[in-house]
Amino acid sequence: MQNAIEMKHVKKTYGKNVIALNDLSLMIKEGITLSLLGPNGSGKTTIIRILTSLAYPDDGEIRIFGSGKLDKKIIGCVSQSSGVDPMGTGKENLMLQGRIYGLKGDVLKKRVDELLTAFQLQKDANRLSKQYSGGMKRKLDLAMGIIHRPKLLFLDEPTTGLDPEARKDLWAAIKQLQRKEGMTVVLTTHYMEEADELSDSIAFINDGKIVVEGTAEELKSKVGKDTVSITCDNQEQAYTILQETYETRREKEQLEMMVEQGDQELSKISGILTKHSINVTSISVSKPDLGDVYLLYTGKKLREEENE
Repeated sequence: MQNAIEMKHVKKTYGKNVIALNDLSLMIKEGITLSLLGPNGSGKTTIIRILTSLAYPDDGEIRIFGSGKLDKKIIGCVSQSSGVDPMGTGKENLMLQGRIYGLKGDVLKKRVDELLTAFQLQKDANRLSKQYSGGMKRKLDLAMGIIHRPKLLFLDEPTTGLDPEARKDLWAAIKQLQRKEGMTVVLTTHYMEEADELSDSIAFINDGKIVVEGTAEELKSKVGKDTVSITCDNQEQAYTILQETYETRREKEQLEMMVEQGDQELSKISGILTKHSINVTSISVSKPDLGDVYLLYTGKKLREEENE
């Protein structure tokens, strides 16, 4: 399997002091979905801008499907801001986008009908797109981005602003699309669950550098341990008792213990506290997630940064 994208020692600076990409190297294999995960300002959008020729690197080497020249006909891009004309119908938007890419006649009509069906927009094909829901507009954006059957598709924060139901609906559409079209997909996102759901591979970016990459399971395995969370009476006494046996930390109104095989440790931990007459209010176990991976490699909590 060849690489769809090769970025070697790429640098990009805005002005004199803003370093967007700092000697970044990234290889993306053909036919996979790769998610770039990181907070605002980490460099995700700059990568997309450079790979779609909207910006140029200051230094470094970039090759797409082995070529140092970018053929715009083989790429598609769905940006954060919608490209849908609100005064056009869904069908009109797709027809116009197809003509821009040189599609004509029956070939264009067949492709438009195919995409309207694939994204479940056929019933609303002749409605003005300004009447579409947020989820419908994003589906139309996605359909417009692939009407010319690109080999490489960039999705820049595709579900930002959507409610959870619309987000999951779009995830299903993206997964089905990638399987059917066989494209290489590069997805930038804030959402850890989105990356986990859609990606064959994930790369964490921070301060313009790739800090770690791999499959979701590979990355989560690097964290290693499960987290047992507990709320109880006499928290200070409980902390003193539990830290004799477990790696224990205080987190707001609860205690957290890093343990192997957390499911098996629940009853043991509860039993220890009960033995010391400490009432347990709640106890639960959580497996490592991508947020834990990010914390491990950057010392920062991704969710906290999203809210800054």
